[in-house]
Amino acid sequence: MKRIFVAILYISLWLVIAPSVAYSQETLSDRLKTHVYTLASDTLGGRKAGSEDARKAAAYIAAQWKEIGISPLVGETYYMPFKGNQYNNLVGIIEGSHPVLKDEYIVVGAHYDHLGRKTDKNGETVIYNGADDNASGTAAITEIGRKLKEMQPTLHRSVILIAFDAEEIGLYGSNEFAKNPPVPIENIKLMFSVDMVGWYKTSGFLKYVGTGTMKNGEQIVMNTPNLDALNIKTKKFEKMLFGATDTQGFAEKKIPTLYVTTGLKSPYHKPEDEAELIDYDGMALVTEHLTNLVQAVSTDENYQPSGKISSKHKPPSMVRFGIAVNIGSSYHHYTAGALDGKSAGAYGAGLSMAVNLGYFGIRPEVYYDYAKARHPDGDIKTHGLTTPLNLVLQTKESTSSTAVLAVFAGPYYSYKFSGKQGNSSLDFDNLFNRNELGFNYGVDFRVLNLSVGVTWRQAFSDFSKIKNEDGAHIRNQSVFMTLKWIF
Repeated sequence: MKRIFVAILYISLWLVIAPSVAYSQETLSDRLKTHVYTLASDTLGGRKAGSEDARKAAAYIAAQWKEIGISPLVGETYYMPFKGNQYNNLVGIIEGSHPVLKDEYIVVGAHYDHLGRKTDKNGETVIYNGADDNASGTAAITEIGRKLKEMQPTLHRSVILIAFDAEEIGLYGSNEFAKNPPVPIENIKLMFSVDMVGWYKTSGFLKYVGTGTMKNGEQIVMNTPNLDALNIKTKKFEKMLFGATDTQGFAEKKIPTLYVTTGLKSPYHKPEDEAELIDYDGMALVTEHLTNLVQAVSTDENYQPSGKISSKHKPPSMVRFGIAVNIGSSYHHYTAGALDGKSAGAYGAGLSMAVNLGYFGIRPEVYYDYAKARHPDGDIKTHGLTTPLNLVLQTKESTSSTAVLAVFAGPYYSYKFSGKQGNSSLDFDNLFNRNELGFNYGVDFRVLNLSVGVTWRQAFSDFSKIKNEDGAHIRNQSVFMTLKWIF
């Protein structure tokens, strides 16, 4: 009887202990692999924001966080719905232990949504599982949360974990949290966006973008324990021409941000972005380094923001100035007759001011112009000052869109202060007019600070005071490629 009792006791203890023993033997790489294979499985259908598949993904994340012991930030649930409960952010907290610094926060976030299902040209349904983008980031912050929970007594600042929804359709989840934070926004001292961290072996680096938003940011990152000698790259500010990550809404609030990635080597936004292609050993190293960095910032009592943010995160200025160069050609239009004069080179340089009114704008400019045109009695060359005043119709500039397409049109006035025909000075008293009125129009495309466009000018007033033998006056016409650098 005693032996039976001992056997039952042994079996009971084994049933309790065995799962934890097995779990303790499971590696970080194994756990990351489990998360990615689950989130990027066909059964979750690509996790399209607002779908039942996304809700299943959210439930999986919430279950993992609960098992780890991460506390909800607000109330008793991780879910923070937005846009009429259509989407869900998941938000947890690991509180710091410092009596003062625990009321400051480090946000570690990753979006869990992806592109869902699409129909290809053959009419077949294709699933965009998004293993690297961004099941990898979601898995990483979950395991960061696990380790930080174990290290909780050593943390000073509190760490907020966020699984963002609806990133792929416009950064809605991160923008929602930044606009309506459940903690004082000024108490958030740093935000990490972990976005695509599953291709370290192929890319050959782990990159932290945004170190310039922190005082001594590069030193903080590079001095973080890196026992496995990861190749760490840093960049002071985000300068992606198109697109953005979940740092945007926080950066607009002047919160320091770090975009964490192994780059764009994976087949992201393609059906081929599958779980079997992820480098799980490399991803484990990335997760360990990022965990160490979060802990380092949490315990650094001297940590401070730099007060600087990327130009792409600054709100558009209402008034901007620029310098411009025109390179093109000009010719004489004859008001009577079938033919115009032949064109020759023209160029100019000047200053531009743009008043930004959203989709509309006003653009006064001033240029020095040199124009040359063919003439039967000798080529005519003029030097002048031209002042266009354009009305602008444009795509609206924002921090998420650094590219602006614009069409413009308006009147101009030009004063010819000197000129020659052949080797002789132009007779502005008897033969030619110094003053010119006309119409200026064109199109340009600006990315960040550089604008490229085409400008046409057509004079309405006569350049010649006397008609030629065909009864025609001369009017100046020109076309330029315009380059501008906007401050």
